[in-house]
Amino acid sequence: MEENKQRKKELKKAYKRQKRRLVTPWKVLTIFSLIITILLWPLFGVLKTFDNTVAAFVGGTFWELENEDPNAIYFEGDFASIEEMNAYGMELCETVEGEGAALLMNENDALPLAKGAAVSCFSTSSVNLVYGGTGSGNIDASKADNLRTALEKVGFAVNDTLWSFYSEGPAAEYARAAGGMVSLASATVAEAPWSVYTDEVKNSVAEYGDAAIVVLSRVGGEGADLTYEGGNYLALDENEKEMMENLAAMKEAGTVSKIIVLINSANALQVDFLKDNIYDVDACLWIGDVGISGINAVAKILAGEINPSGSLVDTYCFDNYSAPAMKNFTPIQYEGYTEGLIPANASTYMIYQEGIYVGYKYYETRYEDYVMGTGNAGDYAYSDDVAFPFGYGLSYTDFAYSDLAVEYDAAADQFVLSVKVTNTGDSYTGKETVQVYVQSPYTDYDRENGVEKASVALCGFGKTELLAPGASEVLTIRVDKRDIASYDAYGAGTYILDAGDYYLTVATDAHNAVNNILAAKGYTAETTNGRMDAEGSAALTYTWNEAELDTATYATSANGTPIENQLSDADINLYEGSDASVTYLTRSDWTGTFPQQSVQLALTDTMVAQLQDVQYDPANYEAQTMPALGKDNGLKLYDMIGLEFDDPKWQDLLDQMTFDEMVSLIGDAFHWTMPVKSIEAPGTRDENGPQGLTASLIASDATQLDATAFTSEDVMAATFNVDLMSEIGRVIGNNCLEAGIACLYGPGNNIHRTPYGGRNFEYYSEDGFLSGEMSAYEVAGIQSKGVHVVMKHFALNDSEQDRIGLGVWLNEQAAREIYLKAFQAPIEEGNGNGVMTAYTRWGCIWSGGNKGLMTGILRDEWGCQGMNITDNVLTSYVNGVDGLMAGVSIYDAMLPLVTNQLPQYENDAVIVNAMREACHHNLYAIANSCGMNGVGANTTVKLTQPLVLTILLIIVCAFSVLLLVGIVLWILRARRFRACSEFTAYRAFKKQNRR
Repeated sequence: MEENKQRKKELKKAYKRQKRRLVTPWKVLTIFSLIITILLWPLFGVLKTFDNTVAAFVGGTFWELENEDPNAIYFEGDFASIEEMNAYGMELCETVEGEGAALLMNENDALPLAKGAAVSCFSTSSVNLVYGGTGSGNIDASKADNLRTALEKVGFAVNDTLWSFYSEGPAAEYARAAGGMVSLASATVAEAPWSVYTDEVKNSVAEYGDAAIVVLSRVGGEGADLTYEGGNYLALDENEKEMMENLAAMKEAGTVSKIIVLINSANALQVDFLKDNIYDVDACLWIGDVGISGINAVAKILAGEINPSGSLVDTYCFDNYSAPAMKNFTPIQYEGYTEGLIPANASTYMIYQEGIYVGYKYYETRYEDYVMGTGNAGDYAYSDDVAFPFGYGLSYTDFAYSDLAVEYDAAADQFVLSVKVTNTGDSYTGKETVQVYVQSPYTDYDRENGVEKASVALCGFGKTELLAPGASEVLTIRVDKRDIASYDAYGAGTYILDAGDYYLTVATDAHNAVNNILAAKGYTAETTNGRMDAEGSAALTYTWNEAELDTATYATSANGTPIENQLSDADINLYEGSDASVTYLTRSDWTGTFPQQSVQLALTDTMVAQLQDVQYDPANYEAQTMPALGKDNGLKLYDMIGLEFDDPKWQDLLDQMTFDEMVSLIGDAFHWTMPVKSIEAPGTRDENGPQGLTASLIASDATQLDATAFTSEDVMAATFNVDLMSEIGRVIGNNCLEAGIACLYGPGNNIHRTPYGGRNFEYYSEDGFLSGEMSAYEVAGIQSKGVHVVMKHFALNDSEQDRIGLGVWLNEQAAREIYLKAFQAPIEEGNGNGVMTAYTRWGCIWSGGNKGLMTGILRDEWGCQGMNITDNVLTSYVNGVDGLMAGVSIYDAMLPLVTNQLPQYENDAVIVNAMREACHHNLYAIANSCGMNGVGANTTVKLTQPLVLTILLIIVCAFSVLLLVGIVLWILRARRFRACSEFTAYRAFKKQNRR
């Protein structure tokens, strides 16, 4: 027995030794390879699906140029080096801030401060400025100067004890959180309570008491509007009030001489604390979001090295909630909504019940009616609402206007105004912005047909050069008569000029303009029992009369296309799918029509059907012939450079594309456009750019772009300087050229409908005309370098609440005169040729699926023939077929929703023809962009993929091969093992002993 045990032990040991030698290595290799292969193939699949994002994050491309032509450079940069470009950009950003910052109050000439003044900087924001907003427009300001550095550069001494208290002492724990990504909620005020200020900190102020500089910062961003319910983020919070109270006490005690407030916010701060000046503030300067170098201009303004010349682009209020739009800023759920009836993201809406009365167009119009005793204006107290009107901005000197002359240029259909501007001060050189406003008659026809007229509307502007004391300049400003026409949605269904008296006036701001016109009508403060709050100047007003109603002259667009209602389905009063109605705010009855609460809309069967994700139904279209695909006509995209959009040669080129290539070009465009081999078309790299080119949202340190981070767009607009806007555009264009970016997602052209819009920093103003004019020059500058611009977000992305799916109901007059006007001028005047669509629904129909908007207005009326892209495709209602049928040409699609959907329609000629036309627009944009640099007559395109995917694929394939090798060798070695003597001996011994 003992002998058998010993024999078994020896045989088993030999058996295991041989198994380990012959089988185990391949078994381990097989299992290991299997695990790695199982993990890597799905990983590769995910990364392949999101290859656009991967390439943007770690680097890489989807094509290479073969036989690249070094002489085929169609767009060239203007700078000798990146360093020169960046230095100029920094200088330009500082210039923009210097001309955009608006001086709101300056009691007893508190500013500028004395040379070498010793100052104390108050608030946690003083050490943590807002340089820009958050989300896709976020900028890298890591190299920007802080406030202290900027102040010290101009010779001020800064309180180090107080600075350290905020930056690293007890107050540091209250600092505002860093931004960057898409927000899920509003930021909150992050101010330190006075109780944490130590005696040492408070006592340090006396030595630096020439001025207390208080920074009030607010930050907005993509994904969330600012808090306005259950709190007011744009009002001072309790800690800020306590800080201001103690500063006022310090001033009373003689510890500080002056209190200077800097408003570091692109959202209009509620300045009720200035109404009775309860904190004894001496000066207030609005600086917006300052970008990479703007804070240096702010310091120079405080020091008197720059004389401020900015003008507010939003009305600044004592009560932000006084705007009628605030009554309809909260999304409302449709009555009758139940889960599953319609998509959840389609369940809410807003009604723009205020109509055209946004910002100053409400405040100034109601004021004028109050003064004149018309419109049931009630006992309206303008001064309780408005602190600083639209266009307002002080200077360190004074200016006078005189010698207004106006001529009508019939050939150009323009009024030509000239006005003499004189610096009447005796100390400071400065610039002055002259604003031109128009008033159209508000007639019985308007009242009967629901046409609204603001008392004043900005229609032109100009800015002087630097004027020394006593110097003058005659400014010439042209006003397009087309910009004076009003849209008549319910009567003529087009633009009209009413019969009656019209007024043009040159003014310092919107309120000054109203008073000038009131003066021209014969009103004075005395004759209105004090309702008129200041004397205007009739001498600065021009009047003419239109003898009869004109419904024809402006019923065609600048390119000759008939203009007619295109957006009736977004006006609940014209929408045929519901019997509901809404009363829009009207100046014929201010008190009776001022919104009190949101109107509740109930879902109807038609609305339920139209709110489903996909609207396309082949039965609604006549049969079409399938277009040619995959032909060999011998053309390349190179051959199309410079050809007109409607050149017949394009059709021959499009015949060469395959269906799969069209799907790729249209649907796989998240921050790239894909190359097209059949026509040797290179792809392009695309990126964000409201404050300048930025890839902050999806880039890594390896792929971050070298570009100038400019101020927020409102500061740009506040310069009222179109030459600066051209330069901003040129620098952004150069930045894109240097970075290899051929398409820019920006600028942002939505409207500051309320002060609480999360992305107001990305947009210019509450005024559509100013937004459009300033954008036109910026866009022209960008496109001059061959960068295709897609302005965002077309249209009505004026809030972030429920932005993915929110339905907006409004009338077409408001749509055209307020919200679309900001996009119109860049297309018609600025060579703009593309937009990015909004997630917003117009009524029930997604923006990109609204044919009246995308084709009727954008393509036909305005003549936009370039690339129209969607916002990031994060939802299924932003779909391929509806967008293509309406006028979308390409999809910024992180998810493969569109590339999965379009192949389902490969045999639908209607959709395939729409895909072909979309490719026509996309390729037209690319052919005339810097994306063609290096492409010559003999250049071809090689399709590639990002290196990281190639490496991963090699690794995955290698492990797959190892797995197969492991399996085969495992099997072979197992057979060999079963044939070896050790195996047979051990098995035989076990079998014998079982008997």
